[in-house]
Amino acid sequence: MPWSYEQLKALIAGERMPCMVVDLDVLEANTRRLARLPRERGKNLRIASKSVRVPDLLKHIVETGGEHFRGVMCFSVEEAQLLASLGFDDLLVAYPTVQPPDLAIAWELTQKGKVVTLMIDSVVHTDLLARYWRERGAGAPLRVCVDMDMSYRPGGVHMGVQRSPVRTLGDFERVLNGVLAHPELKMAGVMGYEAQIAGLGDKNPFAPLLNTAKKLLKEKSVGDVARRRKEVADLLAARGVQLEFFNGGGTGSIRTTTEEPWLTEVTAGSGFLQSHLFDYYASNENEPAYCYALQVTRSSQHDHVTCQSGGFIASGPVHADKAPIPFLPHGLKPTSGEGYGEVQTPLVVPAELRGKLNPGDPVFFRPAKAGEIAERFNEYLLKRGDRIVGRAKTYRGLGFCFY
Repeated sequence: MPWSYEQLKALIAGERMPCMVVDLDVLEANTRRLARLPRERGKNLRIASKSVRVPDLLKHIVETGGEHFRGVMCFSVEEAQLLASLGFDDLLVAYPTVQPPDLAIAWELTQKGKVVTLMIDSVVHTDLLARYWRERGAGAPLRVCVDMDMSYRPGGVHMGVQRSPVRTLGDFERVLNGVLAHPELKMAGVMGYEAQIAGLGDKNPFAPLLNTAKKLLKEKSVGDVARRRKEVADLLAARGVQLEFFNGGGTGSIRTTTEEPWLTEVTAGSGFLQSHLFDYYASNENEPAYCYALQVTRSSQHDHVTCQSGGFIASGPVHADKAPIPFLPHGLKPTSGEGYGEVQTPLVVPAELRGKLNPGDPVFFRPAKAGEIAERFNEYLLKRGDRIVGRAKTYRGLGFCFY
């Protein structure tokens, strides 16, 4: 692994901490690794921007991945507007919205010829979107994508995320009919995201007793998801509806998702930078491509040091795995009493490091989730080897906050 504490310490000498460092060589290796299976199996790969949130890195990933990388999966319409202004196109907004400010942006981008697609999962969505488009007058139709729920429900028990209410083939056909009934809408795609496979680590050291059950859940769910997505593809073929894309998967399910011939593309996001939650997959092959530094400010006792800032806790159920982890130097641990604090983070120092970390020295950490951490930084430092070769602005650094 290319990370060295002494090298990183020298690299950021003089930089203001907290600071984020991205190793471009590792990022490129992760990108090529994630691209391999989709390319070999004839699929496009769509980048989930929420797991990066740095436009220059999104561009770098696309350039590294090659021509079969298709578009961006955005998390908000305003984000799609920013990315469109920076030259990105084929922007799939992955979460439904019907508020007028968002629809005004979608209308403007669509009429300018940008390929923007909004997510829907009900006839309420189709009716509201079509009405807005109709009130704006004639123009290019709004592209929509139906979000098909892929949760696993053995015996009626819900295993997955609470996203779309489109859970049966009948549900899907009702929404499809709602789209086809409105000339203001264009049926562009379908998304079926299997969160209980793609987003569920099965080698989690923070909950090891659950790993066997998670593996079993994932194994049984793979076949169920493939069957249900095939049913959707068969229905569309029978109805004579041709899609531009059929999307599925995520970083944690690329191996299985790319096996389905009816899918045209898969999504990946967190695996490019490889936050630590994505280490905990039996199928993981990616390496950490970034880490951030906090400065040591004091030592309250001989076996502790305290860092400035650090409370960068990831979203989701409040478990230990949502916290960052100390990365370099090895052996440091957060305290159970304070954890990662808003303004300070005390760390327990192993015997071999006691007396070796002084005020002003950096400690490097890895975040739990890949994209959210970008909201804490204005820029990322880009390195190759032992040199900083560039700086990339985050959305925050560009002056944007979408949520």
